[in-house]
Amino acid sequence: MKTILSLLTFSLFASSIAVATPTDDLAQEKQLSTTYLEKMAEETNAKIIEQGIVVRPIFESGSGQFAKVTDTVKVSYHLVDREGRVVDESITSDELAVFPLNKLIKCWQIAIPRISIGSFYKISCPSDVAYGDKGTGDGAIKGGAALTFRLTVFGIQN
Repeated sequence: MKTILSLLTFSLFASSIAVATPTDDLAQEKQLSTTYLEKMAEETNAKIIEQGIVVRPIFESGSGQFAKVTDTVKVSYHLVDREGRVVDESITSDELAVFPLNKLIKCWQIAIPRISIGSFYKISCPSDVAYGDKGTGDGAIKGGAALTFRLTVFGIQN
């Protein structure tokens, strides 16, 4: 009887210990990402635009040409998470990534039309305009994660 009572007591104690749930992980990631975005906004020449996106010019071409959301854009990019891990990148400037802008994450749809063709920018995206609370199915991007792209807009595909 003592053994059963001990097991029952241990079982109740063990179940009362806080265990991180996916909801807790998401809340923590969102908080860490908020802090990360605040840090990105403090960088020289950074500014916060629509929906909390942080943009910082690294090189401005001054071309005066801008993509529209309905355009297919030619870009080169390097993507890191808030921990600095490389998540994805385009191959080389000889093999540009070509995307219909209106099919991409909302962050790009908002930021790229503000970047003149030929310019190089750093863009930090809150999760709400990136991959959201689910992240990517392969786990490369956590749910709630803020991301930073180093992005060059090379042109518009006709």
